[in-house]
Amino acid sequence: MSNIIKNDKIIAWIKIVVGISMPIAVLIGYLPIPEYLVEFTCISNTLGGLFLVADGILNLNGKSIPGVLYRNISAGIFFVFAICMGSLSGAYHMNFEGAFFYLHALSPVLFILCYILFFNDREGKAVKKLLVTPVLMLLYLLFDFVLGKFRGSFVYGFFEPDEVSITDALIIGAVFYLMMFAVGALFLFLNKLAHKNKENNSRVE
Repeated sequence: MSNIIKNDKIIAWIKIVVGISMPIAVLIGYLPIPEYLVEFTCISNTLGGLFLVADGILNLNGKSIPGVLYRNISAGIFFVFAICMGSLSGAYHMNFEGAFFYLHALSPVLFILCYILFFNDREGKAVKKLLVTPVLMLLYLLFDFVLGKFRGSFVYGFFEPDEVSITDALIIGAVFYLMMFAVGALFLFLNKLAHKNKENNSRVE
């Protein structure tokens, strides 16, 4: 029992350390360019870091943050990772210099691993969990759409606001919802796989 408690505390401190590193990297990367604070990289890394710190602190007291927060950030921050990795093809440019290498390439992987390996998300119906997994991404797309219409440019500039009607936005939102649903399903499956032995051990005890 003492070993289990010790391991739980180590995991909690891993979450806290990783969590603290994410908003620190955000500050280092974005303070010189505050006009880019609206990027999803900034928002997802900041939220992800705060959630990890909160979960680590709660874990030290035998508690945890709601799983819906982990799932939303995991799916959303994977979008950051996937888009940035796609830029390596040369089709478009994403920043990998300094703190942005951490924010774009490392922190998404670390956060997703923290969710899969260190958060037991086996309880509850998978479909209900997955239905709300894309919410953060959809809220950001709505924010970007409204902001883009007001200032005349979207955050990432893949499209011009005049080119995207409300109907187009709804279609894009539906496509992203399905993609985030699928990504969430994959991560939830990996999470359940990672914690399968824990459930079996609890049944034996």
